[in-house]
This record gives sequence, C-alpha cells and structure tokens, in this order.
Amino acid sequence: MRERLTVEEAHSFCEDMFQQLGVESGEAGICSRALVLTSLRGVDSHGILSMPIYAERICSGQIKPGGAVRVLRESSSTLFCDGEHGLGPVLAMEVAERVVDRAEGSGLAAASLTNGNYVGALAPYVERIADRGMLGICAVNSTPRVAPQGGRQGIHGTNPLAYAVPSTGVEPLVFDAATGHSAARVVAAREQGIALEDGVLIDGAGLPSNDPEALDEGALLPVGGALGYGLGLLVDLLCGGLSNGPCGIDVPPVGDLDSPYGCSFFILAINGDFFGGQQALAERCTFLLDSLHRIAPAQGQSRVRAPGERSVRERRMRLEQGIPLHPMRWQSTLERLRKCCLNVDLWT
Repeated sequence: MRERLTVEEAHSFCEDMFQQLGVESGEAGICSRALVLTSLRGVDSHGILSMPIYAERICSGQIKPGGAVRVLRESSSTLFCDGEHGLGPVLAMEVAERVVDRAEGSGLAAASLTNGNYVGALAPYVERIADRGMLGICAVNSTPRVAPQGGRQGIHGTNPLAYAVPSTGVEPLVFDAATGHSAARVVAAREQGIALEDGVLIDGAGLPSNDPEALDEGALLPVGGALGYGLGLLVDLLCGGLSNGPCGIDVPPVGDLDSPYGCSFFILAINGDFFGGQQALAERCTFLLDSLHRIAPAQGQSRVRAPGERSVRERRMRLEQGIPLHPMRWQSTLERLRKCCLNVDLWT
C-alpha cells in the first residue's frame, strides 16, 4: 500500500479517475488542481481523498460533467447564475473569475450560483481573487446537520465561509473554515476508534456526547456556540436565500444521490482601488499579520499564528515530501472508487 503521493502523482491520480468517469480533460484538470491544492494545505478530507464523492455523484447522475454557467440575471456588479448541475469546482472557479473581472471596473462584484454541486474546500476560489489583488469572500450551504442552540436536530449545514486578502508578502491571508463542526472529523474519530473532544456533537436527546456513533441519531454543534450558529444561518441566506434555492431543512440529505445536490454558492470580490487603494489594503493586511506575530504567546505556546499559517507550512512540506496517505483512509477511498467501476490498480 502506498504511503504517500508526489504532487505529480496526486494530479495524475485525480485526472485518471475523472477521465475514467468520462470528464473531458479541461474540466478534469480544474477539478484535479482544486483537490491537490486542498491536500497540499493539509485538509485531507476535502482533497484527493474526496475523489469518491465526485465519482459516486457522477455515476448517480447528480453531477453532470459539461454543465456550464448560465447567467440568469446580471448587472455591472452582480451575477445570478445556474450551474446546470455541473462539476462544482469548475462552476465555482468560473464564477470566481467572472466576479473578479467585473470588480475591476465596478469596485466590487458578487455572484450567486444555483443548481451547482459539491465544490470542496473554498480556499482555492478566494485565493484566485487575492491573486488579482482583491479581497475575496465566498460561502456554500450544505445538508442540515448542525443543531440550533437549544435544539436536538440539524437546522443548517456545516456551512463553510472563506476569505482571502492580499498582503505585501509572498502569501495572502487565507481563512477557510466551517461554521459548524465537521462530520469528517467525526468519521475520522469513528474509524480510529477514539472519543471526540467536548462540544462537537449531541446525541439524539440533545445531550453533549463524545461518542462518534452518537451522530447517527444526533447532530453536530456550531463552532463557537452562538457565533457559529449566527454565521451558519447567514451562510444559508447568502447561498440559498439569494439564489431562491434550498436552505436550512430544505437542503437534501448528503446521502441522497438521486436528487439534485441542492446547495448554492456565493462569492464576492472587492477591489481596494475603489476605496483606500489595493496597495493600502495589502499593506494594512501585512501590518495586522506583523502585529499579531509580535504578540507575546500564551503560556505553553511557542508563538502566535495567523489564520492559514499552518496550511502554508504544510504545503511547503508536502511539496517537498509528498502527500501522506493514511492506510485505512486510502484503502477506503480506493474501495469506494472500485464500487464505481473505476480501475484503481495503479494506485494501490
């Protein structure tokens, strides 16, 4: 069993799987880049290990490769688009490019995408905006597995939110996190036979639990209590609300592969030149980063880190050493791909 993949091998693995699924090379390349970039950041659950999600949904007909971004309504600074149930990373990257192009002339631009699909981690889309010198924000809603405060059932999804801001350094400031605790973390704990930390989930009675098995009848909790709860609802409204699509309990279960995916995507690009200046924005971002690094660390901590710093360090290490593969999770990934009638013999 392989212990790691080089970056080149990871790209080849993803492109091989997508092409076996009948995805044309251009779309396969876009999706593969998104997955490999995410694995390089150390977010393994949303990187190359998520390949079975795409395979299963393509095989079921939920994802329709070749689906294009169709503009339903537009202005100089807004886009309302239909993704025609295409590949999530392809749709999201195209919409990101369109909003940043519009923001060049209008100062800011936002897009709402309905009838999209699973986009994976959000960092690649906001980083694309930051690469053009602008501030990017995006969000996506998801299956309602996160309980409201005081409740025992899910009302909204883990609903991630991401932003990227250019700096005068090599790397932008990037934040990409779910507003609710991740089901992937619970699955990983279940596979490893370990207990969860406090505050991740509740059982079917609405009581706190450290047992990963409790999620079957219970629900996840918001990150940060009321803060995650409020932001999770905001994400649903930015995505499902603005697109007039499913939100909250209307979003289909994640395991329902026979219905449309039902989640929407929102993205915003802000051009600093229409405010205090793009260079000023980058300099202010750098000032904040330098300032937080000068804060004295708490007892037991070696230093204060900025959001995304661990991912930058992980990317540098994995570019050099390769992407590590957890034996059990890699075996499970390959087994799920085999069930989609894909040949994975080269990757065992």
